[in-house]
Amino acid sequence: MKKLILILAILINSGLLFATEQEPDFLYYNGKELTLSTGWGYPSPLETYYSQNDIEYPFTMLSTANYRGHIAIWDISDDKLFLKEIQVEKAKYKPEKFKVKSQSDSLSYKDKVFADWFTGVIIGEERNKKNYWKVVKSYYFYVKHGKVVDIQELTEKDFKQIENISEKDTSNHDLMAKYSMLYLNNNYISYYFRIHGNDTIKFDTKGGYLSGNSGLSPVLLYFSNDHMKWPYNWENFEKSGAPFCTWIIENDSLLLTNIELHTGTGFYSIDKYSVDLKEIFPNRIIDKKVFGDWISEIYVVRHGKNEEDENLPGYFEFKPSELTYMRLKNGIVLEKYTVPADFDFKNLPANTDDGLKKILDELK
Repeated sequence: MKKLILILAILINSGLLFATEQEPDFLYYNGKELTLSTGWGYPSPLETYYSQNDIEYPFTMLSTANYRGHIAIWDISDDKLFLKEIQVEKAKYKPEKFKVKSQSDSLSYKDKVFADWFTGVIIGEERNKKNYWKVVKSYYFYVKHGKVVDIQELTEKDFKQIENISEKDTSNHDLMAKYSMLYLNNNYISYYFRIHGNDTIKFDTKGGYLSGNSGLSPVLLYFSNDHMKWPYNWENFEKSGAPFCTWIIENDSLLLTNIELHTGTGFYSIDKYSVDLKEIFPNRIIDKKVFGDWISEIYVVRHGKNEEDENLPGYFEFKPSELTYMRLKNGIVLEKYTVPADFDFKNLPANTDDGLKKILDELK
């Protein structure tokens, strides 16, 4: 257990060590301005708004230090998380500019939006006023549908205690509460670090990676893209991970054949755990497959192969050779069009099929 806690403490204090540190969001809490950690495993709650609602992401990367393309200003009051402002470079906007609104009309404010779409862990850091890089205290907020259900405050002393935790410390309820929050947070960042890994699919003797507008696995649509309904989310301390699925198309039907849980934050390795389809779909399995009749969207399949990077031995990057656009309704493929990877989407060839034109127009 000591080794696990040490790993957690390193992750929390230093972030994902291999990634460029990201510009933080800002969070106001109890009269304090806190920097809000963001990065590969810490999506800004604003990022999750678009993926969970299957809305096209309106921001573009500003720099390697700001992949998400914005800085959001948040506020916690009355144990609720609110979005107050969105900054893009030097411009400042109200949330309505980017069509951000709460899912419920029960809480309506003129100057801020109740973030009831968000569930997860956010970390606010109180910085030393004379030395920005020194963190005075870290605040861990566990938010469920916009409501703060747990807060743990950790100092450098707390982290040192946790690094040396032992069985005798289990009676220290305050310390164990902090430990549980770190464990939950570790699950959370591992889950989100892997959430956008594309599913694989095979049809017409060709394989590829399947991706939709939200960037999430189609299996999550079965749970309304609500991660809290996914049985292996970060709250599952025994078996947690993002879904990575294998699909096939037979007789124009989309069929799920396998699910793995992917977790961990390493670039060169992925922690993988198998899941029996019966655990999720006990009454829907036919011939070891599940018909994806809950899926009605446009998907893109990228065909190609993994090629080793010349400058990074051991690191492989997928190089697409063809793209297949598919329109599905209730799990049935209604249309599909395959084009080369270098297809000129800005200047469509004169012989482009009208059906493909319509699909591309809908994806704009």
